[in-house]
Amino acid sequence: REPMSDLLAVQNPLTLRLALFIGVYLVAASSALVRPSLAGALLKSIKASPGIMHATAALTTFVGLGLLVAHIDLSSAAAILVTATAIWWTLEGVALLALGHVLPIDTPFAISNYARSNIPAAIIGVFLIIAGLFGHAVSVTELTP
Repeated sequence: REPMSDLLAVQNPLTLRLALFIGVYLVAASSALVRPSLAGALLKSIKASPGIMHATAALTTFVGLGLLVAHIDLSSAAAILVTATAIWWTLEGVALLALGHVLPIDTPFAISNYARSNIPAAIIGVFLIIAGLFGHAVSVTELTP
């Protein structure tokens, strides 16, 4: 078995579909938001509008929790990244729902950190796209040496 093939092996076929879905989103969103000017405009608009903040937070929470209902799996690299992304989105959404009105999300420091956080998001997204397109589901017995 080739190492790259093993890296793309998953136990749950749903992981591959979610990996592609999440990967495309992460690459598309992070490719724009890695620029501080765009990240700043987004964060400032969210901070300036309680309605936009609430809708953004509610959607992020809902998507994160929905993914967790369908997929909590730590059996492969792709599964871990899908699950970790779902956990991140859930925590981000809940924090924004509960504390968004007091969080300093529109400061230069927060904007810079948010823009930089999109670099690993893009890398994770690329890996998830590759896993979603070229990965394969295997039985548990195939994963044991």
